[in-house]
Amino acid sequence: MNGARRLAAAALLMLVVSGCGGPSGTTDTVSAPASGFEPVTITDCSGRETRFTEPPRRVVAMSNPAIEMLAWLGLTDRLVGVGSAPKAGALPAEFEARVQAVPALTGEYVPGTQHRVPREQLLAAAPDYVLGAFTSNFSPGQPGTQDDLAASGIKSYLMVSNACPAATGPRDGFELIYRDLRNLGETFGARDRADQLIASMQKTMTAATRSVGKPQVSVFPYEVDEATSSPVAPGRGQAVSAVIAAAGGRTIFGDLDAPYSRVSWEQIAARDPEVILLIIYDRGSPVSNDEAFARAEHTARANPALAQTRAGRDGRFARALYEQASTGSVRNAHAVTQLVPQLHPGAGI
Repeated sequence: MNGARRLAAAALLMLVVSGCGGPSGTTDTVSAPASGFEPVTITDCSGRETRFTEPPRRVVAMSNPAIEMLAWLGLTDRLVGVGSAPKAGALPAEFEARVQAVPALTGEYVPGTQHRVPREQLLAAAPDYVLGAFTSNFSPGQPGTQDDLAASGIKSYLMVSNACPAATGPRDGFELIYRDLRNLGETFGARDRADQLIASMQKTMTAATRSVGKPQVSVFPYEVDEATSSPVAPGRGQAVSAVIAAAGGRTIFGDLDAPYSRVSWEQIAARDPEVILLIIYDRGSPVSNDEAFARAEHTARANPALAQTRAGRDGRFARALYEQASTGSVRNAHAVTQLVPQLHPGAGI
C-alpha cells in the first residue's frame, strides 16, 4: 500500500509541477519580479494587512509548511534561510535537494520541540519577508513578533491554513489552503501559478470523492509521533479534519475549536470511533514508513481504551503521513485519494 501511495504522490507532484514549473536557481540567485506587478494588500491569519508594491526578493520561511508552499509556487529561489533544516521525507522529493541547500537558521527539528531562531541570525540573512505557518513562528521566543519584524523593515505573513486561531468552525474543504495560495501568489506576482495549483487540487478531489456516499465514517486522527502519555486531538479547524471530511469521514473531536487539545484515552473510547487514523511523520522511505505504521498499529491495538472502540474491535486502522494530511498543503488533495478507500473499502477511485 505504501509503495502505491508514494507512486501516486509522485504522479500528483509531476502533474502539478508540469503545469506550474518547479523550483529553480541557487541560494544566491533570485528571480526577477514579475513583469506588470500591481500593488496589492494582503491580509494574513493575524489580521495584519501588508501592502506590496513589488514582490519580496529575500525570504525566510520559518517552518516546513511555509517552505513547501513556496516550493509548490516555484519560489524557492527567493529563499535565503529556513527556520530549521527539513528532515528526510518532510518535503516532496522534487523540492528536497533545492531546499537542503538553503541555510538553516537553527537546528534540525525534533518532534515536540521548538528550536529558537536567534534574532541576529535572522537579521544576518537580510530578509525582506518572513513567512510563518504557525503562530509560534512569531512568538516572543522566536526572532520576534510580526510587529518586531515590521519595526526592522521586514514584512511578514502568517498562513491561515495551519492552526490559525481565527479559522474557527469546521473545515470540510480546502478553502484556507486556496486562500494561502492566492495570497502568496498575489504577493509574489505568481497568481496564475497559484490558480493552476488550486485547479489541480480540485480536479484530484473530484476524482477521489465521486463514489463516496453517506453516512460519514467517524474517525479519530491519532498523530502518533506527537503523543506522549496522552494523545492530542486535532480540532475541527485543522487540515486533517478537512482531509477526513473530504474523504467521507468526520473527526470525533469535531466540536473542538482549539487547534489541538490534550485528551485522555477514555475520552476517545467514549466517542467510539469507527476508524483510527494513524498519522506518522514521513520517515523518508516506504519501508521505514511501513515499519513505523506497523509499530503504531501494534501499540494502538494493545491500548485497553482503544480496544473498546468499534475501530479496535473491528481492527479498522487507516494510515496517513503527517506532511500530507495534518498540515495545510497542496498534498492534502493526495491525502484524500489515499484515505477514501481506507474509510470506504467498496468505493472505487
